[in-house]
Amino acid sequence: MSNNFGKYYVPPTLQKLIELQNELGDPEQFYLGLNFYLSLENYRYYNTPSDVVVFGNNGLDGVHYGFLTDYGSVTDLEVAPIVCVCPMDFERPTRVVARNLCEFLRVNLNDSELFYNQFDSEEHYLVAKDQWASEAANSPYQPSEDEKQVRKRVTKFLAEKIQIPCINNPYRYVQYIEFKRQSNVCIQTRDGLGVTTPLLQGEKHIPFPMETDIEPGLELLQEYLNSTPVASRLVLFRDIQLNSVLLDNQELLQVVIDAMINLKLMDEANRLADSV
Repeated sequence: MSNNFGKYYVPPTLQKLIELQNELGDPEQFYLGLNFYLSLENYRYYNTPSDVVVFGNNGLDGVHYGFLTDYGSVTDLEVAPIVCVCPMDFERPTRVVARNLCEFLRVNLNDSELFYNQFDSEEHYLVAKDQWASEAANSPYQPSEDEKQVRKRVTKFLAEKIQIPCINNPYRYVQYIEFKRQSNVCIQTRDGLGVTTPLLQGEKHIPFPMETDIEPGLELLQEYLNSTPVASRLVLFRDIQLNSVLLDNQELLQVVIDAMINLKLMDEANRLADSV
């Protein structure tokens, strides 16, 4: 768990979730109640951003959740934005889906589909939700009484121990969180996540020339990483993880890790190195 969390302490809300799983005594019961599994170790894909601290996965197509630290600028994971990483979405695998873990838990209980699906409108989402409910009601598999009790137990625990907030319209909430993220982005990245580190006075961002599925030249890359503003280097870190499977090119991986260490991004460098 050390490389995943790095310099951060496990935040209080996540500590309570760990307590809940211990009380239930079974990760499967935790999943029944919360629609995801706790993943506190090195649960990462090649396109999981290096500044994400993973805390869970939903057991479907590698979809996982984490705290976005924005390259260590977040001081406390309790208030860090939550991202959903869909590694099979090669164009935009990572999206900010909640303001913090408490609000994530509220939406997750009944509307987790909003995290890893895209809907053209709220109406389309509600139609899809009604369809899923109908399919579930007509399915030969129905929750057992024991499973229903687990769900009630989890809901009670969240109400008493975490006191998750009320969110009246989950669809609009997730849309608003995306809007707020984009308003805080200083430089956009290819995956749409962006970076929040600003350019300093007099600095100018010049994107690194990169082609999809073509590895960048190492000399050109090193020169860029040694001479451009910090914000531009952070943009490149995001873009290169989207464009390249770093684990398949050890030389390229080492260049990126060395550049992170040069910026004192030790957590990010360790997460990349630990995924080898």
